[in-house]
Amino acid sequence: MARRKVDYDGLMNQEFLTKGQAMAYTLRSEEKFNEEIRPYVHIYRAGHGGCYFLPELRKRMLDLVEISPIL
Repeated sequence: MARRKVDYDGLMNQEFLTKGQAMAYTLRSEEKFNEEIRPYVHIYRAGHGGCYFLPELRKRMLDLVEISPIL
């Protein structure tokens, strides 16, 4: 079965994302996602696996922001 491209516009309209969608949204590989994101957000039971709540992912991404001085 061929893998479909991620629908980034569709992600903006959803409230719950699968793990694959959440990794695409946060621009993280599976290793980085499991290390930096997963321990800080809830996993909700849905269908065949867990889902991540988009506002929680956004909040975690804002917590990871690094502000660098202008050079």
